Amino acid sequence: MHIPVKTGLAFTTAGLLLVSGLAFSPCVETRKLENGLAGFRVRITSVEGTSGGDGSASDPYDYPSDEIVIHLAAEAYDQFGAPLPGYQGNVGVKVTPGELVYPDTRVAFSDGTAEAAIRARKLSGQVALWLEDVRVVDGDVARSPIQPRVRCQDHDGCPEGARCYEGICQREVRLTRKEGTWATGISDLVYFAQPRLRNVQWDPWLPKNDMSSLTGRFVDVDCRAGDPAGPFNDGHGQLLVTGIFNEGFYVTDLADMGTAYNHLYAYSYSYPENLEIGDRLDRLAGISQDFSGATQISFPTYFRALDEHHDPTPFQVHDVDGVAPPSLITTAMCDEESSTTTRHMCGHSKDNWTLEEIESARVRIENLRAPDVYIDCDFNGNLEITSSYPYPDMETSCRDACLARNGAEVVVRDFVASPAALADLLVQEQVICPWEASIPGIAPNCVRLRLGPEHICSELSTMRQFGQWVVALDDGAGPLINVLTRESLVDFDPTASGNLGMQIEFFQGNLRQVRAARPRWIVLVGKLPADVPQSMKP
Repeated sequence: MHIPVKTGLAFTTAGLLLVSGLAFSPCVETRKLENGLAGFRVRITSVEGTSGGDGSASDPYDYPSDEIVIHLAAEAYDQFGAPLPGYQGNVGVKVTPGELVYPDTRVAFSDGTAEAAIRARKLSGQVALWLEDVRVVDGDVARSPIQPRVRCQDHDGCPEGARCYEGICQREVRLTRKEGTWATGISDLVYFAQPRLRNVQWDPWLPKNDMSSLTGRFVDVDCRAGDPAGPFNDGHGQLLVTGIFNEGFYVTDLADMGTAYNHLYAYSYSYPENLEIGDRLDRLAGISQDFSGATQISFPTYFRALDEHHDPTPFQVHDVDGVAPPSLITTAMCDEESSTTTRHMCGHSKDNWTLEEIESARVRIENLRAPDVYIDCDFNGNLEITSSYPYPDMETSCRDACLARNGAEVVVRDFVASPAALADLLVQEQVICPWEASIPGIAPNCVRLRLGPEHICSELSTMRQFGQWVVALDDGAGPLINVLTRESLVDFDPTASGNLGMQIEFFQGNLRQVRAARPRWIVLVGKLPADVPQSMKP
C-alpha cells in the first residue's frame, strides 16, 4: 500500500535559488570614509644664504659652503583633498638630499596652516622638503639577562644598572615606537650644484675630524662644464687620475688646486682596466664612505673625457706632475700635534690637519733611510698582528717595540738584520718563546733583541703580506712613515741583504691614511717614471 508523506515545506525553483544565494554570497558592509588628516601641501617660499644661480634646473644654486635657511608654507588637507582648517599639531620635517642643522626640527600647524624657517646644509641636486606626521614616543620596557647570567634574590647581588627579575639579574631597555597618522607632503624642487671633491672630504662649519663630510651619501661629481679655475678649457672635466692601484684609483680636482682636500680615492674593488694615469674624468659618482680614517668613493661610476670617436688620447695629461705637483712631506709636517713620545712616527695624531688636507694627493718624500732590522710579530702564523704580547711580562706590543726607537726589547722567532745591526749586539740571547713555554722539553727557538735607537725597525709579516714597510726621513734621523711598493717596485725586496739600511733619494706616490697602522700615513709609491730613483729600477 502506498502512503503519501507530507513534509510541511514547499519550495519553488525561484525560492531555492534565493535561499542558495543568501547562503553562499559574501557579506559586505558599506561605510563612509572617515574624514581626517590625509596630507600636506608644501611650498618653498624663499631660500637664504645661497650664492650662484636662481635655484632652477638650468641655473642651480652653488653647493652651500655654510648653513642656509629654507622658508616654507604648508597647508593640511583631508581625504577628499579639501583644506582642513581645524588641524593643529607638530609635524616632522626632512630635507633630501641634505641634512637639517637641528635634526629634531618640527613644523607647528595652527588652524590648518604653517610657516617655518628650516636650517639645512649639504644640499645638492634636486632638493625637496618632506613633511610627515609621525613622532617617536616611549614604548614598552624590555628586559634582558646580563651576561654571564647571575642568580639573585630581591635585587641583592645585581651589578649597577641591573635588577632582579624571576631570580635572574636583568637590565631594562626602554623601547620606542612610532605613532601618528603618517600623513605626508613634499615640496616643489629647488636645485643646487653637485659637490666638489673638497665638499666630500671636509665640512668647513664643523670641528675638524678625519671623517667624510658626506658619509653614506651618493655623490655625483659632474665636471663636464668648463671651469675657468681649471687649466683646461675644452668642455671636459678637470678631474685628473693621479694614481692607479690594484683595487682603485686616485683623482685630483685641478679646478681646486691651491685649496685643501681636493683629492679623493675611488675604491673600485678590482684593477680599473680602462683607466690610465693622466686620464681626465668628466664625471665621478658613487657612495661616499670612510675606511679606517680615509675618505673614499665606493662602487664608483666614472666617465673619461672622450672625443667624438670615443678616444681619450686628445685629453690625456702627459705631464701629471706639471699640473698637479706632488706635495713634499717634511719632518715639520709629520710632527704637527705629536707628543714628544710619538714624534718618531709621522702623523701619529689624528689631529694632524696638514697631512689630512693632502690625503689621497700626489706626495713626495726625500732623503730616506730604509730599515736595517725586520722582525716578525705574527706569532701564530694567522696573518694577524696581536695588539699585545701573548705573555704577561711584556706590556708593549711587538709592533710598537719595533717602532719605538728607544732601546726597547722584544722576543721574536724570525727576524732579518744587516751585518752592522748584528755587530751592535742586536741579538742578546737565545730564549724559549714565551708562547711555547708550557711545552715540556721545548728548545729555545726565539731570540731576545734590543732595538737600539740608532737602528730602523720594520714589521716583517706586514711587508710579506701587503708589501708595506717603513722608511725614516732625514737620512734616518727623522720620523718614520710607511711606504707600499709591491704594486710599483714588484721586483724590489727591501729585506735583501744589499737593501737593508740603504739610503733612498726619494719616493713619489699617493698618500693614504690607515688609522690602525703605525705609522698611520702610508705613501703608495707610484708607477710614473719619476716616482722612484733610477738606482731602484730593475
